[in-house]
Amino acid sequence: MSVWKQYGKPMAVLLAICIAVGAVLAVVNQFTAPVIAANEEKANNETYFAVLPEADSFTELECDIEGVTAVLKADNGAGYVITAEATGYGGDVPAAVSFDNDGNIIHVIMMSNDETPGMGQKLTEESFYSQFDGLPAETLTIDDIDAITGATISSKATVNAINLAIEAYQSIIGEVS
Repeated sequence: MSVWKQYGKPMAVLLAICIAVGAVLAVVNQFTAPVIAANEEKANNETYFAVLPEADSFTELECDIEGVTAVLKADNGAGYVITAEATGYGGDVPAAVSFDNDGNIIHVIMMSNDETPGMGQKLTEESFYSQFDGLPAETLTIDDIDAITGATISSKATVNAINLAIEAYQSIIGEVS
């Protein structure tokens, strides 16, 4: 059997299949990427308005703090929304935090994450994250909250994410003053 038939031809066929599949995936990506981006933006806006419903629209502000994913100021002066994430047991634990202009947390929502089903996912329940509502925008510790029993890492990640949002808020307020 020749080298071409044994090695060359199968490699050429596989290469042609890979190129064809890659081209199809590229075309599909061209059509789906804008839809995915629009859906992601819609979901983010729903979260922003959920934590700060008094806002009419938002302007995004710059922030260089690692772990802070978005800093937004309500255009009508209702406050600020900051999203941040910290590493938990199953990956990143994102939080959306709204602040009033007096330096208080208005509302916190824990966003979708990959924490352990059952215990770690309890941080996405309102009974857990509502305990942050109304607190002053000052650094928190795990001792300041009612942590989830059996999910200490997830609880600490929540506190860390909220502390990143507080740090970003203090930074923005310092720049505005």
